[in-house]
Amino acid sequence: MNCRDYQNNRRGSETGIYIVCSDKGLLDKINNMLRFKGIIGVADAEGKFHYFVDGRKRMSRAITKVEEIVTKNAANIELDAPESMVVSALRAVLIFYDFDMSLIGTTAMYEIIRRMVIYRDVYYHGVRELYGIAADRLKLSYEQTERDIRYTVKKSSLNNEGMKTTELLRFLADEVIYRLEEMKRQPV
Repeated sequence: MNCRDYQNNRRGSETGIYIVCSDKGLLDKINNMLRFKGIIGVADAEGKFHYFVDGRKRMSRAITKVEEIVTKNAANIELDAPESMVVSALRAVLIFYDFDMSLIGTTAMYEIIRRMVIYRDVYYHGVRELYGIAADRLKLSYEQTERDIRYTVKKSSLNNEGMKTTELLRFLADEVIYRLEEMKRQPV
């Protein structure tokens, strides 16, 4: 699967909830709940939670609500695979796409993707938060992390034309998860 196929497969894969009704009172009630609490959580048939966060007026409040959810749920969303297996699958994916393991950008990507695979909450962060993970871990500035990752990606064999960095990192994280599933299926 190349990056373009991945990009097309990801589109439309998320579930949305739309409320259509003729009862203006119901819609006002939902809107007031969202304004008052700043967040509404809904569980789907599989028991997965989806959240609506109100960012219409105070963006800082919306960010705080999202951080609360992530912190509260972080302990429950760890991947069920040993660290050594994650490391092995991640290295295999990076080597498969010819990432130079001696570059700082590859190390930064390694840290980001490892966190994305182990903690699914990180998977949905934006590029600033993802770069922040590597920057903190490697003691680099955000700008340096960005430059190093961009350089590393250019040097690799990964065909990523038109793909944003967050999509690229998610693509690689999905590849690692796929390899982990394959590794789990193999007899010991």
